[in-house]
Amino acid sequence: MPPDDLSDAEQLLWDAFPTGAWVDLTGAADTTVRAEVIRLLLLGGHDPEPGQLAAVRLRAATVTGRLDLMGASIGVALICESCVFDAPLRLAEAVTRTVRLVGSRLNALKAPRVRIEGVLDLRGTEIERGIRVDQGEITGGLRLHGATVGRSEHDAALDGEGVSVRGDLACPDLVTDGPVVLRGARITGHFDLARARIGNPGAVVLDIDNATIGEGIDGIGMVAAGEIRLRSADIGGPLLLPGARLSNPGGFALSAARAHLTGAFWCERGLTVEGELRLVGVRFDGGVHLSDARLDGAGRPALSLERATIGHLDAPRLTVSGGEIRLGGTRVAGEFSLVDASLGPGRDGVCLDMENGEVGGTLRLSRLRAEGELRISNSTLNSSVLASKMRLSGAPTGVAFRFTRNEVASSIRLLKVRADREIRLVDSRFRLGIDLTGIELRCPGGTALDVSGIQATELALLPGDTVEGRVVLDGARLTVLRDLPESWPASLSMDGLVYETLQPALTARERLDWVERAPQDQRPQACDQLAQMYVHLGRQSQAQRILYERERSQRRFRSPVARAWSLVQDVTVGYGYRPWLAAAWVAFFLTVGTTVFSLDHPAPLKKGEAPHFNPFVYTLDLMLPLVTLGQKYAFNPKGAAQWFSFVLVAVGWILVSTVAAGVTRTVTRR
Repeated sequence: MPPDDLSDAEQLLWDAFPTGAWVDLTGAADTTVRAEVIRLLLLGGHDPEPGQLAAVRLRAATVTGRLDLMGASIGVALICESCVFDAPLRLAEAVTRTVRLVGSRLNALKAPRVRIEGVLDLRGTEIERGIRVDQGEITGGLRLHGATVGRSEHDAALDGEGVSVRGDLACPDLVTDGPVVLRGARITGHFDLARARIGNPGAVVLDIDNATIGEGIDGIGMVAAGEIRLRSADIGGPLLLPGARLSNPGGFALSAARAHLTGAFWCERGLTVEGELRLVGVRFDGGVHLSDARLDGAGRPALSLERATIGHLDAPRLTVSGGEIRLGGTRVAGEFSLVDASLGPGRDGVCLDMENGEVGGTLRLSRLRAEGELRISNSTLNSSVLASKMRLSGAPTGVAFRFTRNEVASSIRLLKVRADREIRLVDSRFRLGIDLTGIELRCPGGTALDVSGIQATELALLPGDTVEGRVVLDGARLTVLRDLPESWPASLSMDGLVYETLQPALTARERLDWVERAPQDQRPQACDQLAQMYVHLGRQSQAQRILYERERSQRRFRSPVARAWSLVQDVTVGYGYRPWLAAAWVAFFLTVGTTVFSLDHPAPLKKGEAPHFNPFVYTLDLMLPLVTLGQKYAFNPKGAAQWFSFVLVAVGWILVSTVAAGVTRTVTRR
């Protein structure tokens, strides 16, 4: 039996309930329906008509009073469109069928631990004081398309901690004033936040920590003010954020530490982030796509992918206006691209910092513009590094590109790169070569290029203009070094440089100009290395020229006695590399001596016992130490001739000594 005090609107609802018919109060004089009447119907106060599906279907009503169904078991659906509820709807611990409140106004929905065997549909509904479905179970999906949700007394706009949704959590165009909490939630379908606007500035705005989402998250065009958390979440599909705007200045805009995504992280086509994208330890089975994204760390790193595992990292045309990109320990299975990206300086002037990382595919940095330091160290690159036409302003540290202690399975190409600070490729190993064709290095008064300790098949040092600054080749081990005289730097350091071939094949005179650009203490070793190359090329005369000039260049730095002895060796035998000088001196003194003694025969020491005097043999005998031809001890010159004979003896000793020293030096070098 119906209650005796039903209004006209309530009577219509009472009569329509057994068949589940709609009650439309649009334009009615009285649209008020008491919550207790609806409660009575839902709890079996009116029997359904046989063969019909009873339900509450109400349109354009004003529901007064609190609809309290806590702990109830409800076997019929509650469907309301364009209705106004002036008090909270309470479904805590209830078991019910579908609840559909579409285009309505609701004070609050309190349904912790609810079980809904169907759909919870709140499309277009305005909920003033929040939604609670924490620890609940919804078997048919949760729909919040275009809903507007305010903050509850517990601070959350949507509290779904631990909720289980079999189906989609559909929230496109959702607007909230307060956080969305889904910690530990289990959603078998898709989580749709496309074009949603959620706000909790300075705090967490979306909390999906430890949640499981079966088919990914769609945040296309979403606007979020506050931190989005996906820490340790398991997402069985992509995370889509193209065109989204995430803002949390001074904090994390998105924190997904240790999360696992089986799909890709799509953040292209205008993603704007103010705050840190913190993706530490994340596993992306797909890739990370940041094409055309704009990041500003706002006092923090712009992007942290430390210890992350990624299928590929694709960020062409990425713009970072503040904060660095951190890639410490990151593993990228495929390609890593920052083509046409623009990176501003982060803390300590570093734009990008990758240490102990690994890239399985090509590292692409072509046309990258960086206003700070690019730092890649102790990393393994299993393919090429393509970095043509980069524009590097460098950092206050004085380094524009720090590429140190890396293993590169192929080559690195820095074609037409322009750097206003130092490029440092130190202690790295390249299976193939380093191509610096057309590079422009401007670091006057400092080091422009440092490739010390590298190992490579080829180094093409072919700058597009004269290098402004010093080039350091210390300890480099190369098969081929290619350069051009017109682009040699004014200052070179080549201590311990080892190579097999220099190209082009210049003459020793031209290469000596190259060696003389190195510090004086490095030139001996540089000359030795250069001479060794000429010997391998079969150009022995060029090698001897280099070694000869090496000895001459060292003379000025020796003690006076050693300098004098060096000068004598130079004049007499060219340090052993010009033996014809010794023959020339012997011929000269033989000629002079023969002439002198032909005009002034010395008297015999013992008349009648002296051999026949021969001026040529006598002169030769005087010049031969430790050997006698029977002339020098048989005659006794006097006056000027005697002094001249002493000169010949001294010349002989000097020539023998310098020849011996030269021969020893030559044999030792061979």
